[in-house]
Amino acid sequence: MAAVTGAMADVTIYGTIDQAYASQKLSTSTSTSKVTGIAGVQNGGSSIGFKGSEDLGGGMKAYFQQELGLSTDSNDRTGATAGANAIDGSATGFLNGLENRNSFVGLSGGFGDVKLGRMYNMAFYNAISADPLGYSGVAGYAVGYGGAGGAQRQSNTILYTLPTIVAGVGIQVAKIAGETITTTAAPTKTGDSTSYGVTYAAGPLYAGITGETSTTTATTKTKLSTTTITYDLGMVKVGYGAGKTTLGTTYSKAGAVSLTVPFGALTLAYSSGDVKTNSTGTEVKTKVSQYGAMYALSKRTMGYAQSGKQSATATNLSTYAFGILHNF
Repeated sequence: MAAVTGAMADVTIYGTIDQAYASQKLSTSTSTSKVTGIAGVQNGGSSIGFKGSEDLGGGMKAYFQQELGLSTDSNDRTGATAGANAIDGSATGFLNGLENRNSFVGLSGGFGDVKLGRMYNMAFYNAISADPLGYSGVAGYAVGYGGAGGAQRQSNTILYTLPTIVAGVGIQVAKIAGETITTTAAPTKTGDSTSYGVTYAAGPLYAGITGETSTTTATTKTKLSTTTITYDLGMVKVGYGAGKTTLGTTYSKAGAVSLTVPFGALTLAYSSGDVKTNSTGTEVKTKVSQYGAMYALSKRTMGYAQSGKQSATATNLSTYAFGILHNF
């Protein structure tokens, strides 16, 4: 028992429980549907995780993180049950209430930092930096992954962070393996990608750009780029984010602006943007807007309210949520 306790002494157990009463109403030219229920909205769901580190000497450190998403309002999120619930998310990636989120191991030292596994990608982090509502905000949807981007987490990743050369400047490069099985003499390596990110943070200013190129087929590649800038004026923080994904003549591009206004424990937020997609030769535009209020009940507990809307040519989606988020 003593040996096990000593080995686990540097491991931290942490997590988030995020639950809200939420509603979504979808209206088209031919029908209207509505669903209400309990869902994790502000943080995109609940989770539990384990992380730790070990000092290897000589300025080098080993570390790890294993985080699992939790379905805290039901015991399963698979198959038709999840697919029929417009609030709780997709029908894929979940098994008996668990979802593999961040899962990696890494080394850091004078050479920089390298980690291997599954983790948030640089485009997603850069996009949500422009939105006070983070994962659930317009920038997260429009710029980072839902509209113009890809998945917020990527598996089979090798991420290298360069050591600091200029104060405030961060540089990262990544290689993602598609792990496609092929029997051809010249494999196409579908799903393989390379990406980079450059950020600058100094005082009230943050700016970042990312780029990613992935192999789609033997002759085509998908390209994703994001640009973000925020500035904290004290009374209000303003942000702007843009993203673009292209595959041949097909494209999706987005832009979003945000405002964050703090009033002590209360923070008010607004964000709006649009997504323009073209997959058939005709551009389709979707406008997105969102309002939010977050009240810090303590350092670890927050109450929140959100209201949002998505509008396309013949489709309108409106949402609202009232929830509580607790970190442990």
